[in-house]
Amino acid sequence: MKRHYLLFGLGAAAIVAAAVVAVGATSGDGATVSGTAAGQTLPPGHPSAGATSATVGVSSQVEQAIARLQKASAADPHNAGVLTSLGDAYMLGGRYRQAERAYRKALASKPGDAVATIRLAMVWHAEGQTRRATSSLGAVLAKEPRQQEAHYSLAIILFSQNDMAGAKAEWAAAARIDPKSTIGRRSQSFVDLLEGKQSAEPEPGSTS
Repeated sequence: MKRHYLLFGLGAAAIVAAAVVAVGATSGDGATVSGTAAGQTLPPGHPSAGATSATVGVSSQVEQAIARLQKASAADPHNAGVLTSLGDAYMLGGRYRQAERAYRKALASKPGDAVATIRLAMVWHAEGQTRRATSSLGAVLAKEPRQQEAHYSLAIILFSQNDMAGAKAEWAAAARIDPKSTIGRRSQSFVDLLEGKQSAEPEPGSTS
């Protein structure tokens, strides 16, 4: 069980932190939720993250992001982008049930949206509904075979199930789609780890 949640943290590191804090989310009233600390430190749930001042700072930023996005969502309740960003913030804060509700609302406003679907699947995975998560990601990839985040997220699930060959194949697929993106670089780093080419995951933002 411990390993299950640590692997979920790896997924959140590349996807959710970038979406919520490093990149920023613009609300319906023009307010921007932004910051750079999460792009430079490990987010909550990462295997290497401890109770340091850096992670406390990230947690504070996430709570601020949640508050701003809640306000933005109240002002524009059918904005799928804001709802997805709110779900991302909840996910980073470990509020999985609230994240699920936000992603479901995003999908109600924008049916079939790949990003909201993928992140909802990862909430299910975090809650132990792995079969449901895998099925959802498979459906996304059936429609969009080059959906990089779906390959990356599926790799996390396969790794948590000790399917190293499957995880490696999915991370390699994600890396090929866009090698220079954050997800592409992290995917390649995990492929390299599985092949014994490096001993530690690179820091977020690393170009190596």
